[in-house]
Amino acid sequence: MNSFIKAVVYGGLFAVPFLTLYVANDYFFPFITGKNFAFRILVELAFVAWVVLALSEVKYRPKFSWVLSGFVLLLVVMFFADLFGKHPPSSFWSNFERMDGYITLVHVFLYVLVLGSVLTTKKLWSYFLHTTLVVAFIVALYGMSQLGDVNYGKNRIESYLGNAAYLAIYMLFHIFIALWMLVESKVNWHRAIYGLLSILFIFTLIETGTRGTALGLGVGLTVMIGYIAIFGARYKELQKVAIGFFVLLFIGVGVFVLGKDTAFIQDSPNLSRIANINLAEDLKVRGTIWGMAWEGVKERPVLGWGQSNFNYVFNEQYDPFLFDQEQWFDRSHNIIMDWLVTGGFLGLIAYLSIFVACLYYLIVVPLRQKDDETFTVLERAVLLGILTGYFTHNLVVFDNIISYIFFAVILALIHSRVGTPIAVIDKIKVDKSLINQFALPVAAVVVVLVIYTLQVPGMRAAGDIIDGYSTNDPELRLEAFDRALSRDSFAYQEIVEQLAQQAMNIMQDSKIPDDIKKQYVTRSEQELLNLIEWKPGDARVHVFVGSFYRAIGNLDEAAKQMAIARDLSPEKQSIISQQGIVAYSQGDYETAKDFFKESYDLDHRNTEALQFYMSMLFLNNQGDEAKSLANSDDVLSRISSNDFLLSVVNQVNDIDFLIKLYEARIEKDPANEQNWVSLSFLHYKQGNKEEAVKALESGAEAKPSFSKMATCFAENIKAGNEPQAGCQ
Repeated sequence: MNSFIKAVVYGGLFAVPFLTLYVANDYFFPFITGKNFAFRILVELAFVAWVVLALSEVKYRPKFSWVLSGFVLLLVVMFFADLFGKHPPSSFWSNFERMDGYITLVHVFLYVLVLGSVLTTKKLWSYFLHTTLVVAFIVALYGMSQLGDVNYGKNRIESYLGNAAYLAIYMLFHIFIALWMLVESKVNWHRAIYGLLSILFIFTLIETGTRGTALGLGVGLTVMIGYIAIFGARYKELQKVAIGFFVLLFIGVGVFVLGKDTAFIQDSPNLSRIANINLAEDLKVRGTIWGMAWEGVKERPVLGWGQSNFNYVFNEQYDPFLFDQEQWFDRSHNIIMDWLVTGGFLGLIAYLSIFVACLYYLIVVPLRQKDDETFTVLERAVLLGILTGYFTHNLVVFDNIISYIFFAVILALIHSRVGTPIAVIDKIKVDKSLINQFALPVAAVVVVLVIYTLQVPGMRAAGDIIDGYSTNDPELRLEAFDRALSRDSFAYQEIVEQLAQQAMNIMQDSKIPDDIKKQYVTRSEQELLNLIEWKPGDARVHVFVGSFYRAIGNLDEAAKQMAIARDLSPEKQSIISQQGIVAYSQGDYETAKDFFKESYDLDHRNTEALQFYMSMLFLNNQGDEAKSLANSDDVLSRISSNDFLLSVVNQVNDIDFLIKLYEARIEKDPANEQNWVSLSFLHYKQGNKEEAVKALESGAEAKPSFSKMATCFAENIKAGNEPQAGCQ
C-alpha cells in the first residue's frame, strides 16, 4: 500500500511542472483557470497522500526551518487580513482572471511543505529539476515558434502562458535552474547542455520584451557572479572564471547601453524595449499607482485591505493622471506595495521574513559556521541569484501561479537541505493497521470531498461560460449562463458581467425575438442587483450596472448608478464622462457639458473628454468657446478623429470649423480618400468650387487609386453638376 501512496505523492509533485504546457481551451480564461485548478487538485492529492505516508514512515515527516516558519507566519497574518478585509470572498477565493487569493497561498505552502519533505536527496532533486528543465525547453521552443508569426500578430512571445510577463518570470527561474544543474554536474558535456539551455532561456526571456524581468536577470546574475568572485576561494579556477564573467557582464552591459541607438537594437522590438528603458518616464505611471497604494496603506496600516482588494484603493485614491491607462487596476505592480495593501505592515513583514530566512541560511550561517557544508559556495550563489532576480522582477510586476510554483520550488529546495527533525512529531508512533483501516479511507473521502466542494464548482462554471459562447442560439446561451450561476462558484462577478454583456449585445440585435431579449434583461438585472449587495462599495460594479441600464434605455437608473460610482471614485474621468454620456442621452446638454468639463479640467491631456466637452459646447450654442479650445494644430489633430464631434459641428452647420477638422484629419491620414471627398464637398457647399476641385486633385495625388473617382467629381463640379453624378 505504501508503494501506491508514494506513487500518488511523487506523481502529484512531478506533474506540477507539466502544468506550464496546459491550456484549458474549454475554460474561461484558458491560460489561467486550467493551470490553477489542476495545480490545486494535484497539491490536494499529494498532500493528503503525504499525510498518510508521513504517519507510516518517520523520514517523510515535516521538519523545522525558518523558511517554512516564515511561510506559516504569512498564512496566519493573511488569514486575519483577508477575514477582516474589505471584501473577504474576493480575498479568500479571488476570481477566474487571477485565481489568486488565500486559497492559492495555502496550496503554494502545501506544495513547499510536501516537496521539501519528500525530496530530501540530491538524486531526487536532480530528477525533479531535470523534469522541469525538459518542460521549460519545450516552452521555450514553442515561444520561439511565435517569433515572426504573422498569424500570432505580436512582437512579445507568450508560449503556453498567455502573457509575456508570465513567460519571462518562468524563463528567469529556469535560467538559474539550468545554472544550478551546471554547478552540480561533474560531466563536461552535461555542463555544456545546461549552459546552452540557459542561453536559450535568456534569449526567450529577452523576446518576451519584459523589461522588469530583464532587469531582474541582470541583478540576479550580478549577485551570483559577485558572490562566487568574493567567496569562491575554494574554487580558484571558478573564482577566476566568475571574475572574468563579471568583467564581461559589465562590459556587455556597457556595450549594450552605448550601442542602444544602433539599428541592430532599435530594429528589434524587444531589444529596443529593454534598451529604451527610461526610469523617470517609465515609472511615472507605476509611481503614481504606488503613491495611491500608499494612501490606502495609511488608511489600514496594520492588516491592510485583504487580498484581491486593491481595486477599492485604486478607485478611492484614483489620480486623474492615469486617465489614459487601464481603468481598473487590481494590483499595484510592486511586491512591497502589494503586500502592504493586502496585509498591512504585518503582512509585508511576514512575507519578507521568508526572504530573510533564506538569506540567513545562505549568508549568515556560512559566515558564522565556517565548516558549514549545507550548500556549496556555487549553490549558494545560484540560489541568491534567483532570489534577488525574482524579487527585482516583482518590484514592477506581480505574482501569478507560475511564479508562485517556482518560488515554492526554490523554497522547498532550501528547506529540504536546512530542515531539522521535530522530535515531538518524530516520536509519534501510529499502528499500521490503524493507518490501513482508518487513515487511508478517511484520506480518500477527504480528498474527494475537498476536490468536489472546492474545485469542481469553479471548473464547471468556467466550462459553462465557454459553452455559452460556443453556441449561436441565444436560448442555449442563456441556459449555459444559468448553469454557470447555479454552480455557486467564486467567480460570481465575472459570470454576471458576462451575462449582462450578452444582454446588452442582444438588445442591439433586431433578429432576436423580444421575449428572449426580455429573458436576458430580466435575469441580468436581477443578478446585477444581487451583485451590488454581494460586493458593496465597488465602483466598477456600479459602472457596469449603469452601462447595462443605459444599454436597455433606462437612463434614470443609469444616472443613479453612475452617481454612486462617482461617489466611490470621485476623480476618475471615465466615470464622469459616463455621467456626461447618460445626461446627453437624456437630452440634458447643459448637464452633460458640465460633466465633460469636469472630466477635461482634471487633466487637459484627456483628448476624449475635450472632444465631448467641445461637442456639448456646440450643442449649447457656445461654439466660439468650443473653438477657442482648439488653439493649436496639435489640439486640432487630436480632436479631429472623433466622429461624434464632427457630426455635432456638422449639425450646427459650422462649415469653416468642419473644414479645419477635415484638414487636420488629412494631415494625419492623407491616404484616406473619404476625408478628401468630405473636404471637397464642404468647399463645394460653401460655393468655393476652386477649393473643392483642388482638394480632389490633392487627394488623387496622395492616393493614385482615387484618381478616377476624383477626376469624375472634379469634372462634375466644373460643369456645374452634382459632384457625384454618374461617378462610380
